Amino acid sequence: MNLMLFIIAAAVGGFVRFAVEYYLPPVGTSAFPRGTLLVNIFGAFLLGIVLASPGEWQVILGIGLCGALTTFSGVSLQLHRRLTAGAYRPAMIYAVTLLTGGLVAAGIGMILGRYLFN
Repeated sequence: MNLMLFIIAAAVGGFVRFAVEYYLPPVGTSAFPRGTLLVNIFGAFLLGIVLASPGEWQVILGIGLCGALTTFSGVSLQLHRRLTAGAYRPAMIYAVTLLTGGLVAAGIGMILGRYLFN
């Protein structure tokens, strides 16, 4: 049963990431990759909540849902596209926004998760 829940969670995470990036694509090599940014910050928030959940759900939702939703390779690709196009300022703004937003979102998620599960 846990394997099936894991597979479903991963499918949902992958689908949501695809849908968001499909409907919010960056336009041009120096455009702000808002879809990738959104799914990664939201995934960090969800993971913060999941960390306070019971053990099995941490694996199912943390690795399955959040792992499929967020993507380091997508972030790397977006940064690489901007850097090779010489769009250094948008690349740095994206990287700083992603890291700062992700840390803040994860922290808020952890606080909310402790409140929900304790």
